[in-house]
Amino acid sequence: MTQTPLTKLMRLMILALGLGLLLGVISSAFLTSLNWVTQVHAQQPLLLWGLPFLGILTAFVYGRYGKNAHKGNNLIIDSIHQETQVPFRMAILTFIFTISTHLFGGSAGREGTGVQIGGTLANTLSSQFKLDRNDQRLLIMAGVSAGFASVFGTPLAGAIFGMEVAFIGKFSKEALLPCFISAYVSAWVTHLLGITHTIYTIVSIPPWSITHFVVTILASILFGLTGRSFAILIHGYKKIFTKINLDPLLKAFLGGSLVVILMITLQATRFSGLSTWLIQAGFDGEVGLLDPLYKFGFTILTLGSGFQGGEVTPLFGIGASLGGLIGQLAKLEPSLLAAMGLVAVFGCAANAPLTTVFLGIELFGIQAWPFYLMAAVISYLVSGHHGIYSAQVIHRRKHPFGSQVEGKTLHDLHH
Repeated sequence: MTQTPLTKLMRLMILALGLGLLLGVISSAFLTSLNWVTQVHAQQPLLLWGLPFLGILTAFVYGRYGKNAHKGNNLIIDSIHQETQVPFRMAILTFIFTISTHLFGGSAGREGTGVQIGGTLANTLSSQFKLDRNDQRLLIMAGVSAGFASVFGTPLAGAIFGMEVAFIGKFSKEALLPCFISAYVSAWVTHLLGITHTIYTIVSIPPWSITHFVVTILASILFGLTGRSFAILIHGYKKIFTKINLDPLLKAFLGGSLVVILMITLQATRFSGLSTWLIQAGFDGEVGLLDPLYKFGFTILTLGSGFQGGEVTPLFGIGASLGGLIGQLAKLEPSLLAAMGLVAVFGCAANAPLTTVFLGIELFGIQAWPFYLMAAVISYLVSGHHGIYSAQVIHRRKHPFGSQVEGKTLHDLHH
């Protein structure tokens, strides 16, 4: 029976609502588990020595049973662009192995789990309810929004992220309703279930001056270079193992061993897990000179070796600590620069400038919106056609010069 446009829209909205409810419950369980294993690791730091063996187990399970689940967020983005099989087991595996990565001290984030679970459930619901291709795309975007919003407690930024993440230079406004419904419902459910998020505050916004203006521009350029370098190096690290045709189990063991050895040798075990203390240090202006670099390196080694987890929370820490450090050195309010760094380093690495601005407004208030906007635009342009999500399609190139790249994915461009 042919459905009317109104019937299709209502069905899509109901599925987006259900998706938000599901993600809210699952993300609450995930964040509760993550908090518990973080505390366990802090009490039992010797668990770090088990990281290489977890690497072997992760590589074995994903290689034997994961199908194409190892592609992570890129598989979800692929499923937005084209009909791609997303196995339901992906949601289960990413939940279990992200928690395990944090239990054993890997330097990783959490948004990857939310986005992968959201995208997986959206794909499953699309198949069960036999949605047409366009509605399937919209529901997957809604799943991405719900995953991001529920994990970070930022429904506005989560909704924008789902509409923005699949493309560079395109905002999928046709997904507005399902993305906003799923994002706000999922964030509401996690709040209802008692999940709380740390609040970081900008102490003051100093009046404009030439010095302040110049430092803001230079800091934004540095944020862009940091996001660009992170994306290049994490993909480059993975390519090294591919080129030498190293067995995935051995790769994971060696990568995990390298993380352990360096953390112990450099007395840097505090950079294991989420390291959210690093964000607070940036806002307080108490960042060590090498702190951003340590978190940067350990995250690349952890995720590049095949461990599960996201990039976003580590990028928050890298950006906030870098911004806070700049504030310390330039004798400017560190909390403002930390806020700019937190959103901009993530935003340019994810190629999500609108999410960058709205994330800043949602987390730190609207008063400093010109700073978020400046940091977002400059870092986005500086980062070029690089990013942590290689499945992103370039809809509109960032610069008016250079070769034609429209229609290519980042993977096509750099492989």
